[in-house]
Amino acid sequence: MSASFKTKEEWLNYLESTHPADIEMGLARVTKVAKKLDLFKPAPTTIIVGGTNGKGTTTALLGQLLAEKGLTSACYNSPHIHQYNERINCRSTDGTNRLSSDEELCSAFRSIEKGRGDVPLTYFEFGTLAALWQIKQWNVDVAILEVGLGGRLDAVNIVAADLSIVTSIGLDHQDWLGDTLDLIGYEKAGIGRKNKPLICGQLNVANGFIETANSLNAKTLYQGKNFSITPNKDSSGWQLSLPNSASTRSEIIELPKGHIPYFNIASAITGLHAIGLLPDLVGIQRAVNNTKVAGRLTFYPCIYQERRVTFILDVAHNPQAAEFLATQLIDCETAVLAMLADKDPASVVQSLPRIKHWNLATLTGYRGQTSENMLYKLPQHRDKEFNCFANVKSAMVDSLEKITKNERSIMHNDELQVLVIGSFLTVSAAELAISTIEGLTPYGN
Repeated sequence: MSASFKTKEEWLNYLESTHPADIEMGLARVTKVAKKLDLFKPAPTTIIVGGTNGKGTTTALLGQLLAEKGLTSACYNSPHIHQYNERINCRSTDGTNRLSSDEELCSAFRSIEKGRGDVPLTYFEFGTLAALWQIKQWNVDVAILEVGLGGRLDAVNIVAADLSIVTSIGLDHQDWLGDTLDLIGYEKAGIGRKNKPLICGQLNVANGFIETANSLNAKTLYQGKNFSITPNKDSSGWQLSLPNSASTRSEIIELPKGHIPYFNIASAITGLHAIGLLPDLVGIQRAVNNTKVAGRLTFYPCIYQERRVTFILDVAHNPQAAEFLATQLIDCETAVLAMLADKDPASVVQSLPRIKHWNLATLTGYRGQTSENMLYKLPQHRDKEFNCFANVKSAMVDSLEKITKNERSIMHNDELQVLVIGSFLTVSAAELAISTIEGLTPYGN
């Protein structure tokens, strides 16, 4: 007999206990259930977004661009920062975004539970099918689906996609995807479709991606080859060069700087251009200006002991994401790092050479990593200081105490910044800490 629960919390507890494996690669189970419930095409136009980094910012911009085009959309993202409802959301034509309600989630879970019969599903597979079911109920124009892990064997990859975007390809989840860029590229390119646009936002992409995309007969567009984005002359924004099928000349679009990584801006715009859903220039520029994503370069200006301190929160947990942060944070020398057990702190530290003071914090839970374990993985650095803390909040408090008492910063009235990175759980803990640290007063973000 199928399970039936009344609250979201009861359903989520059930999903966490129904399958012994957190991750089990393969599409057979999820395909069987999707076929029964007719979930392969949750909206008239369906977009898949994969990649090592940049999926969340790219999906957010896609939604804003589609709203400017006068189209409704729904998005499936993972993981969430505060509540599961964040994973399934819809956007109206005026750009207003709303999360799925608890009632909608429960209805979706009940439908998948009833439809799966005796087919075992992992937590992510169940959640993905529930997202497809809910998006279909909303009757939106476009579904935007974020890949959870890899691409080729991810549950999202069962859908009939009209456009696929791979934002970037870096070393991450190596236990599952392989330990070379060729192997990871092979997995990421697996979301491509025959005769459908496949956007690759990675410069100098590995051969594993190219060969797989070719074997799928996807219409692949590569950043740096078929489209490119460069700073304009006064560095106030970007120039995006788009492929023009009507002539041999490229189409140049002037863009504002925006609040998300420029290469993700380029991939999103190029993708919608490829399927004819790009708004006019004013709409594109407005969408770029209006797109902000929680947990990605999120700034929290605060007052602490009469000094202005800005916390900068980011979910970065691999070297590629950390390298981008290094280009954005020129004056920051203090960071709090808390990561899951399968992540490598050494590569992140190495990618942020300007950070001199590292406060390592423990993440609790079965996938958590202790600060002492992170310290053990880090090589010796003459120019860096490492300290261990029991949680993110205590690491942030110590950072505040040290930087506000630094004689040099007091003398020069330096802007004080603290970077907090490592995972979605880290960002969630940091946001809670900002609202509860004694003597700390946020004044806007």
